[in-house]
Amino acid sequence: MTVQLKVPATSRLVLEAAMQLYTSPLQQQYIAAIDFSETSRIFYELQRSFPQIIDTICLRKQSIRDQLKSQLVTISRPQVIILGAGLDPLSLYLLENYRENISRIIEVDNGYIEEKQHIYHHLVPVEAQIQFVKCDVTDTALLWSKLLENGYQEDIPTIIIFEGVIHYISNEAFIQTMQLFKTADHRNHVMLDYSVSEENLVPSFLPTYRGIREVMESYIGKPFNVNSRADMAGVLYQLNASLETLEPLCDIEKRVRGHHHFFHLPGEGIIEMLSFAV
Repeated sequence: MTVQLKVPATSRLVLEAAMQLYTSPLQQQYIAAIDFSETSRIFYELQRSFPQIIDTICLRKQSIRDQLKSQLVTISRPQVIILGAGLDPLSLYLLENYRENISRIIEVDNGYIEEKQHIYHHLVPVEAQIQFVKCDVTDTALLWSKLLENGYQEDIPTIIIFEGVIHYISNEAFIQTMQLFKTADHRNHVMLDYSVSEENLVPSFLPTYRGIREVMESYIGKPFNVNSRADMAGVLYQLNASLETLEPLCDIEKRVRGHHHFFHLPGEGIIEMLSFAV
């Protein structure tokens, strides 16, 4: 592929931080189709001053992969809906590892989704298992109609991935979007990360936490949506959802790496991972 897709700094940050996960030839071909040549101030500033953010992104993605592995061996051929999919090649990873376990994948994003679709069709030109939807995930009326147009079936169990999104929207908007997927028997499963509020952090981690937030918020031009564990419990209550997992970064790091490096205790980390049935 001769023409590479240029990406904004935030997308570059996420992709480069997680580069160690993109090990298969297919995923590497996808990464090679993206132009990383332009200097990203936010990436280098965070990498130099707060290396924890790089590990945070990588551990977040590894946690999503681990949760998917667990769900896909217990649920019979669910749909996978990736809301706010961005440029991450998670769906390629799913096709490579769990093609027979999944009925369909629908990626939704309001950004580079058409360009991503073009790259995918170059790599897997006859692949009909992935659908791409350009839509704001908080525009619930449009989102619902687009999902139905692209093969979403309400009666099939669904895994909804909401990675790296709730930081930029309100809890109310998140609840409205999740209402679309509510079922009487809680057959749908949601996976997400959320930014932790200061009250759930240990004092020694606060300078790092505040530094990372200052850099990120100055770049995106607005405050992050941050939540305590009690706040997220309230969100689940409003959705009548059942908590499945709540995992701090220290637990993920120990499980993935076999030891603690940056995150030694609950309360050390800017995010936590959450999953629930709805």
